[in-house]
Amino acid sequence: MARRVRAALAEIGATEFRVAEIRLRDPGPRDVVVELAASAFCISDWIALRGDMGLEENGTLPAVLGHSAVGTITEVGAESALLPGTRVVLTATPECGACFWCLAGRIDQCAGLFTGAPVLGTLADGREVFAPGATGAYAEATVIRDTQVWPVDDELPDAWLAMLGCGIVSGAGAVVNVAQVTPGSSVLVVGCGQIGLWMIQAARILGATTIIAAETSPARAALAARVGATRVVDPSTESLLDVVRAETGGRGADFGFDAGGTTDAVEQAFLGTRNGGVTTLTSYVARDTRVSLPLYDLALRGRDVRSSQSGRLDMRRDIARLLPWLADGSFDVRAMLGGIRPLDEIALTLAAARERREITPIISFSH
Repeated sequence: MARRVRAALAEIGATEFRVAEIRLRDPGPRDVVVELAASAFCISDWIALRGDMGLEENGTLPAVLGHSAVGTITEVGAESALLPGTRVVLTATPECGACFWCLAGRIDQCAGLFTGAPVLGTLADGREVFAPGATGAYAEATVIRDTQVWPVDDELPDAWLAMLGCGIVSGAGAVVNVAQVTPGSSVLVVGCGQIGLWMIQAARILGATTIIAAETSPARAALAARVGATRVVDPSTESLLDVVRAETGGRGADFGFDAGGTTDAVEQAFLGTRNGGVTTLTSYVARDTRVSLPLYDLALRGRDVRSSQSGRLDMRRDIARLLPWLADGSFDVRAMLGGIRPLDEIALTLAAARERREITPIISFSH
């Protein structure tokens, strides 16, 4: 029987979400239907809504966005090994385990990641509704590949687990999996939004002794200090590179992280990393954005630049490592949580993220 659910729609020409009812498609052989409990709102969905991810050009509007959530499986496809009643977290990155990239150990580039936006369902007028990222988490329920859902045997709050599939795995994963920060090292994080603050926390947990955070927002700068930054810099009032050199014996940071969402953040993270150091990039501005980095440093100074799609996740590994940090208090989760609001208040949720008033707003489906 067709299931009808309410969802936040992104539509052609709109800069706000509209809540509407959609009819979910039937699950395929390896799909599952998940009744969602909570979804974390990500600023990348504002980027998509305002038109900088090419959804309209690709013909994938109207769409249900959202890619990090927690819920319970209610129905499974004929070939799925998962079971109804299982509590799961959702991500936007599939892990098929069989493609070239998965077999090569680069699960973050799984062949299923860039295969387009599948149809999630239809509106009352018959129009198809798409799910960019193949997740569709801003809805009461979604149909999703079973390679994008991960069982969690834990009683942590829904709002906490909703952040795992994007903010936590992307931010902490950049530190743990990509850069592989070492005890006693120095770290520079440029940008203290959701991703940057998880980076700072992971660096602290791994034993970095110098953690420099760059942020212009006083509120976010205070959060950076709260979660582990040893020095917070406002680059609009003082020279970030001068501070980094002063804090690192003139060398620059061992590990630099870009989490500012701008080309300037990318360049500052790179320039603030020492010769022979590792710079990890996470920013996404628009599909055709370019950055300019000094070739001399790239070619001759041993600068290692790494990209970090979803923290180079492997959710089996990452849940085992990161979930205990949630459970035992190593992560300051409350510093990261924004308002917890029902779906009908999606406009307030979007505004809180867009205006940088909250780190991670949460959509709750239990209101």
